[in-house]
Amino acid sequence: MAAARRSAPDLLLIDMNLPDMTGIEVVQALRAHPDTSGLRCIALSADAMPDQIGAARAAGFDDYWTKPIDVRRMLAALALALDGG
Repeated sequence: MAAARRSAPDLLLIDMNLPDMTGIEVVQALRAHPDTSGLRCIALSADAMPDQIGAARAAGFDDYWTKPIDVRRMLAALALALDGG
């Protein structure tokens, strides 16, 4: 999170199952800090269950991508996200 504050990326891809905390915990911490509250955050997970996707969206993720990643969809969504859409 310190790196996100320092570098101010245009977009973060966040895995939902990280070793030290969940993706939901990460996005909540990012949303709570003024330097990172507006970052576009996309969740990545192999879990495609509607309740998990809903929880991630409710926590503040801008989108939720399931693995394996559909490269065409990913590139289109990245272009849209980085264009301000």
